[in-house]
Amino acid sequence: MNYRKATIDDIQILARYRKQQLIDEGLPLNANMNIDKDLSDYFISSISNGSLISWLAEDNGKIIATSGICFYQLPPTFSNPTGRVAYITNMYTLPEYRKHGIASRLLKLVVDEAIKLEYKLIRLHASDDGKSIYSKIGFVDTDGYMAMRL
Repeated sequence: MNYRKATIDDIQILARYRKQQLIDEGLPLNANMNIDKDLSDYFISSISNGSLISWLAEDNGKIIATSGICFYQLPPTFSNPTGRVAYITNMYTLPEYRKHGIASRLLKLVVDEAIKLEYKLIRLHASDDGKSIYSKIGFVDTDGYMAMRL
């Protein structure tokens, strides 16, 4: 198993797995089901400008799992005076590779990115299947999203 950061060359697989993740989570499909260009544009822009860092897992050269952490700014609060927030997204593992610790390893890699960049708050929305992975490393369920203070 090889873990590496995604590059612009990985845009198509990131977009494809993101779309599959949305479908697997049961999000309603609509007439705008073809979001491929929007996803590609997002990943190109966000990886290029550093507002998204994505880690991938490869098995014999095949990308089998993705993760991502994006960064944004909110107005400062008493508990987060910088207003800077990291948001975990795009956690997806091909079904045949699940329950092997791959998502946990990718999660640690993206959390380490937030620590390295000195973020104090990480948020995410978790599927029912994913909650246990996040809880194991310290995320707690709060008001519709899970969060971990660093």
